[in-house]
Amino acid sequence: MDSKREARAAEKGGVSCAAVDLDWVLFDADGVIQGPRDGWFEELTAWGGSRADEFMLAIAEADMSCLTGKDFGAAMRGVLSQFHIDAPLEDVIDQHFWIEVRQPMLAAVRAVRDLGLRCALATNQQNMRGAYMRSSLGFETIFDEQFYSYELGFAKPDAGYFQAIMDRINVPPHRVLFIDDHEGNVAGASELGIYSELFARDGGVPVLASILARYGVQL
Repeated sequence: MDSKREARAAEKGGVSCAAVDLDWVLFDADGVIQGPRDGWFEELTAWGGSRADEFMLAIAEADMSCLTGKDFGAAMRGVLSQFHIDAPLEDVIDQHFWIEVRQPMLAAVRAVRDLGLRCALATNQQNMRGAYMRSSLGFETIFDEQFYSYELGFAKPDAGYFQAIMDRINVPPHRVLFIDDHEGNVAGASELGIYSELFARDGGVPVLASILARYGVQL
């Protein structure tokens, strides 16, 4: 444990002497740090009309196919053509991607950093949504790093995704905690020796606090 973290922990009742000696905490985005704005589903399905279920499935498939770097805009223009929707893509897909950031969670991330730990966003995103998140949500002032699948060329739970992060932060896996709301992603990180915890979707700060407490980190 470094002296900076010890001093801050002593002041704030933070990392205990019996804690796992972590350097980094990796946070998933959707379901942990952010969620969908109310009404997003109704707005999007309306474009599909009587084929709404098929339309939503096609969008989901386009999204999944682009998580490792393919252009989501091109994939979606193909979907719109398939469903004979003549509207521009920017009219169909909300310019803010219906994202609602959980501000209390961002405050909690700041608190974790104040204890001397480094924090990163570790998320599966296609290029359009990921670029918006990187440039428009102020995450660069909250997180030390942001790891997007479309930039890394791998998506969770692929081992390549987590290895790419380990290569970037250059610390042993046992000094990293990963928090995600999908069991498969948690399992994938665990296979590399990363401490990994399942987050109750949209559980908020109480769930985060209980996870961190298991590692001796007190918010």
